[in-house]
Order: sequence, then C-alpha cells, then structure tokens
Amino acid sequence: MVRILDEKTLRHLYLKEKRSLREIASMYGISYSSVRHRSIKYGITLRPKTWRKINSKLNKTVLQKLYVEEDKSAQKIAEILSCSPVTVLLKCKAYGIPIKTKRIQGITKEMLKKLYVKEGKTTREVAKILNCSFETVRTKCKQFGIPLRNPGNEKIEIDAVTLERLYIKEGKRRDEIAKIFGCSSSAIFQWVKRFGLNNKPKPYLKSCVPN
Repeated sequence: MVRILDEKTLRHLYLKEKRSLREIASMYGISYSSVRHRSIKYGITLRPKTWRKINSKLNKTVLQKLYVEEDKSAQKIAEILSCSPVTVLLKCKAYGIPIKTKRIQGITKEMLKKLYVKEGKTTREVAKILNCSFETVRTKCKQFGIPLRNPGNEKIEIDAVTLERLYIKEGKRRDEIAKIFGCSSSAIFQWVKRFGLNNKPKPYLKSCVPN
C-alpha cells in the first residue's frame, strides 16, 4: 500500500486525532508546507495559530490532576484539551509523570510476533487490534527484542507510471523518492530494478551524450 497522504487520512489525523501539521509531516516523511498545501487544497479549515496556546494548558499540575488523580486516559485528556494523545504522553514524559501500563500488561511477545512479524501488520494496525497506541506497540517490540521495520517499508506499493515520472522524467534521486514514499533508498532501488527503469537514460544523462 502506497504511503500517500490522501484527503480522508489527512482529515482523520488533523480533525479527529487533532494532530499538528508538523506531526503529520513527520509521519509521512514530507515537509510541513506540503501538508499545509494539501490541507488548503482539500478545503480543510486550519486551526488558528492561537491553538498552540492550548499546549500551555498541559502543565504538570493539570496532567497530575487529570492523568494521575482522576485516572483519565491520554485519549480522554486529548479530547478535553483539543490536542493529540501523543502530545499528552510526551508532556507526561517531560514532566516525569510515569506512563500507565495497566492497559498493556496483556500484550505478550507471542502476540506481537504473530501480528507484527508473521502476519506483517503495521504497528498502527497492531495497535488498533490490541486497543492501544502504536507507540506502545513499538515500545513492547523493543522490550521483547522484536526488530522494528522501517515505517516506510511496511507494505509499500509503487506503480510503474509514478516511479518512471519521478525517477526518469523528473530525474529525482532514489533517496529523494524514498522520502516521498516514506521508505528506504534500497526499497526504491528494488522497485527501479523490478520495472526495468535502471536501463532507461535520464534527461540530464542524454544531454551529456556527445553528438
């Protein structure tokens, strides 16, 4: 599956999960301006800059009360303060507030090996099945010694037309294309070989051929 930030995904991440444009950009290996441009293109109303002030509400006292004393989940706190659960957990970590683990005690090594290794599911797919965050899945994998795949190498599918346009017509390097699809340069090399594009001359190479 190609890691392309389509309208449905962008709306879900930005409007429902309340993630920032920079968070989304980081997830897909693209620039902040690219995510902002797509948001405008899809008619998504961007949050005003004053929304950043909401983060100031995530001080230690507030988190101590909501997360520790009232035992609210990161998801619930995120809904209350209009931010993402990831932001809540990062703030807790920054303030030295222990992250609750009672919800993930049932996750075993065998369970993760079956879903993540044998079935090849992504950390987000596994998280959805186990009703936890993908950060939790990644943490547990590291804890159990299960090697994590490069996020961009999970079920990447690239069509020949798109790759030929980027690699041949536009003359982009493999590492530049890898950033677009959020995968490794070696993965792009394999697709280039598969489609036989390594035998086609690039525009700038043609100009170097003597008459």
